[in-house]
Amino acid sequence: MSGKVASRRNIPGRQGFTLLELLVIVAILAAIAFVAGSTFLGVREQANDQLVHTEMQEIAKAIRRFRQDTGYYPKTGPFDLQAYGGSVPYTGLPASAGSDNAARDLWFYSPANFHQLLSRTSPLNGTGHQLASWDPETGRGWRGPYLQGHGDGFLDIRDGINSGTTPAGTLSGNPLAGNNVPDVEGVADPFEHRAVNVGGDTLLDWSATANGAEREVWGRPYLVFGLDASPRIVSMGPDGVYGTDDDIILNIE
Repeated sequence: MSGKVASRRNIPGRQGFTLLELLVIVAILAAIAFVAGSTFLGVREQANDQLVHTEMQEIAKAIRRFRQDTGYYPKTGPFDLQAYGGSVPYTGLPASAGSDNAARDLWFYSPANFHQLLSRTSPLNGTGHQLASWDPETGRGWRGPYLQGHGDGFLDIRDGINSGTTPAGTLSGNPLAGNNVPDVEGVADPFEHRAVNVGGDTLLDWSATANGAEREVWGRPYLVFGLDASPRIVSMGPDGVYGTDDDIILNIE
């Protein structure tokens, strides 16, 4: 019996995508990446915003506890420098404070300086002052450190926000103007930024040790103003620039 043999037609297979198809795929992937990246950045910014408020509340609590224990805010009363009516001698400051009294003044009164809150040694240690250590009978005295686990190392800043030899600070000042104040013991906010170069000096940079290697990116320092009257804490905010609309301010009551 004879039969017909079906003829088979060879159809060449596709070798790849057309240019138009590739462009469409790239556009889709780019859109997905943009949405995912925007979502991630939004979550990160929100987390940082929540964290900065939490940290500022912790700093405020530490300042309040300092006053509750001693009757004074940091850097005021007996916790001010001896040269300006307090009981803290220059010899009681760390070596990082500077090699002469003028440099020590700038370091001590910097609004970025959290040394008295971070120190494990009483600022009045060795002075014989009654507030040098905690007295359970009177319920008074220094019993720090008041901020534990918050120290971010040593910061280089300028004294454009200092108020001379007072702990007030100048809210309308500029932390990038004036005299250099190296190795201030500070606390950084969570908004990471690179250091700022001003006139050949690297400012708002951090190191783990005094005069140590500069960290590539880090937060901006929290600043405390008005310790002589009405304290307030300032973060430079997401843009990392002092004195702009996104600065975050917490008044301590």
